[in-house]
Amino acid sequence: MTGSLPPMDVAARLDRLRAELDGAGCDALLITHLTNLRYLTGFTGSAGMLLVDHDRATLVTDGRYEEQASGQLAEAGVLVDLVVGRTTDQQRDALSGIAPARVGLEAEHVSWAAQARYDDEWFPRSSLVPTGGVVEALRLVKDDGEVARIERACQIADDALATVLPLLEQGPTEAAFAAVLDAEMRGRGADDVSFDTIVASGPNGSRPHHTPSARQVEVGDLVVIDFGALVEGYHSDMTRTVPVGGLGALDET
Repeated sequence: MTGSLPPMDVAARLDRLRAELDGAGCDALLITHLTNLRYLTGFTGSAGMLLVDHDRATLVTDGRYEEQASGQLAEAGVLVDLVVGRTTDQQRDALSGIAPARVGLEAEHVSWAAQARYDDEWFPRSSLVPTGGVVEALRLVKDDGEVARIERACQIADDALATVLPLLEQGPTEAAFAAVLDAEMRGRGADDVSFDTIVASGPNGSRPHHTPSARQVEVGDLVVIDFGALVEGYHSDMTRTVPVGGLGALDET
């Protein structure tokens, strides 16, 4: 699937977050959940933290992502201080030196051990404040660019299934059909699948989270297919139940 998508207003998100800091009881919020980090900055790396206060935002990551982070921040138009720490100590020192009196943690995404480490080593001069769902509440309201990516993810998944659906008549295994469907979604422009695709045929259809198996699809089966595509961080998720051999085949069984 081709065609450009409208831009997302990533640059405005940090100010929306800053407006929530006082209500969350903190002077700055430490973003450690990677989905929230991507939402606020456009950075898609697998390691990073973002400290946001009323006046500035600082992203720390490691040397693997120096070029990637710089490029993605610029592309999103997000103004943050980028600190590339080759070691954990360097990253810690970069944040601890600018931490205000009250630092909020994303309580739903921080383990007990991590909280103790932040308290003892990262922010010893700050009070740590547990927060819940601050960024997630912002993410509930989608801009036009986000909606367009969700729609693209839905269209890719829908078109992919329509393309491969006739293969069920050839009696593939559940696992083989799932693999073909996944490949078709990627071939149509999905960055990845949203989750492990479920293909549950015949008696396996009663298992909501069945793992595709070596069972061969048979004429007369009902096949439950639960699948989705991922486009620039936005998911689709759909379930279809189809008869193999058409409805007439079901009448004959």
